[in-house]
Amino acid sequence: MDGTDPYMPEAPHLQEQDLAGKVAVVTGATKGIGRAIALNLATRGAAVLGTYSDVSPARHFDTLSHTVSAVYSNAFPSFPNTSTTRTMSHTTRPAQPKLVGIVANILSPDCADLIARTLETEFGGHIDILVNNAAVTVRRKIGEMELRDVEESLLGNVQTPIMVIDTLVRKKMFRPNARIVNISSDRVREGRAGGSVFTATKSALESLTHSWALELGSYPGMQGTTVNAVSVSLTDSHGFRCLPHATQQALKGERLPKVTVADGGRMGECEDVADVVGWLVSEKARWVSGSVVAANGGAARVG
Repeated sequence: MDGTDPYMPEAPHLQEQDLAGKVAVVTGATKGIGRAIALNLATRGAAVLGTYSDVSPARHFDTLSHTVSAVYSNAFPSFPNTSTTRTMSHTTRPAQPKLVGIVANILSPDCADLIARTLETEFGGHIDILVNNAAVTVRRKIGEMELRDVEESLLGNVQTPIMVIDTLVRKKMFRPNARIVNISSDRVREGRAGGSVFTATKSALESLTHSWALELGSYPGMQGTTVNAVSVSLTDSHGFRCLPHATQQALKGERLPKVTVADGGRMGECEDVADVVGWLVSEKARWVSGSVVAANGGAARVG
């Protein structure tokens, strides 16, 4: 390698409309990885219900909606004339998908019901794609822990994903060939001081991934459903940028040398993760289920 960075995120643009007609739910959709995932799905035609923790991030979802609107407005007549789009009429612009944002805090016991009600009122009571992205991150060492840290971590990272899935299954909202993706962390395999509670909850989420993959596809109306997790490493996200500078540098010094796909290592971009999730929710990933897929540049092995 020549030492140059092999990847820079592209500006938002219209993609092949392989998800047109699909309905997706992305939790924590206003910033970082969640936003990148929501943008990936929307620019491929999926309608998106995005959640956020309170009213203050709503403006970020509005910005996301405006971005998607601009992508679709500006795409015609320059929509690429590739083998995947030649069948489209040159006078027809791809329909812009619906985007709806709601306050549905993963620490709230009514989070699952809020999502289900919004799917009923805004999206016809159906869902094709669920991305459990939002998470509670606690950085406390043993001896400094408070009961609230443990309770909120278990509620947000384990209980809420369970109840969201359970509620949507009970209401028979999932359509056949649905896709469920849980966002996990490399910390499950490589612990870190101060991260025991977070790591434990993500480990639980991976265990749920395996169980749901065995279970859900056999339910009436859910044939072809896949369930996978994506294990994420150090990523240049909003959460990372909010860390103290010294912590950021320490994490870079620890993690970047382990990256194998870029000379000298580099941080992951949110789009790196979104592209992996985007593939897992596609028809092309129909034969992948019950897996934990590493999106970490080779920094850690799964299994």
